[in-house]
Amino acid sequence: MVTEDELAAIGRTLVDAAQPLPARFRALFTLRNLGGPAAVDWISRAFGDRSALLKHELAYCLGQMREEAAIPVLIRVLQDTSQEPMVRHEAGEALGAIGNPKVLDILKHYSEDPVVEVAETCQLAVRRLEWLQENKQEPGTSPYLSVDPAPPAEETNVSKLRETLLDETCTLFDRYRAMFALRNVGGQAAVLALADG
Repeated sequence: MVTEDELAAIGRTLVDAAQPLPARFRALFTLRNLGGPAAVDWISRAFGDRSALLKHELAYCLGQMREEAAIPVLIRVLQDTSQEPMVRHEAGEALGAIGNPKVLDILKHYSEDPVVEVAETCQLAVRRLEWLQENKQEPGTSPYLSVDPAPPAEETNVSKLRETLLDETCTLFDRYRAMFALRNVGGQAAVLALADG
């Protein structure tokens, strides 16, 4: 267990632009693993950074932490058109990962964003939240310990999953479900199917 002072020292490393990026990334992932409101607060402070890659990972980590305290900052990032599209996209994905249906309206609004990556990500996040409500359960734990943008499909037949993944007439949500199912199935055939995508 880390003390408040130790956590603050980690947070200061994250927000210090003079620190090398590898050290800041280590600080970020340490904060993610520690969790809690103080970690969310330190991560949230770094969205003013110049590195789009770092900010993308900030949003990713907040989503993976599933801390509802992160919702307000993620909404602000999603709404901030001065943020890079990859950062806004990840904020939308993170809101879906947290899983609280109270963000449905904001995600629906940004499902029509002029930036296609933001719009499609928010559409996925909306479908994920709707799926959670319809199924009254969380998807099974990922073998990779990640919160994915879509639950894996129940199908395990690689040929059928490949067909869905490649079928552009299917919804993006269903194609993502096929993709994550292929990832979970693993093996050469699944890898080749994913490569075809």
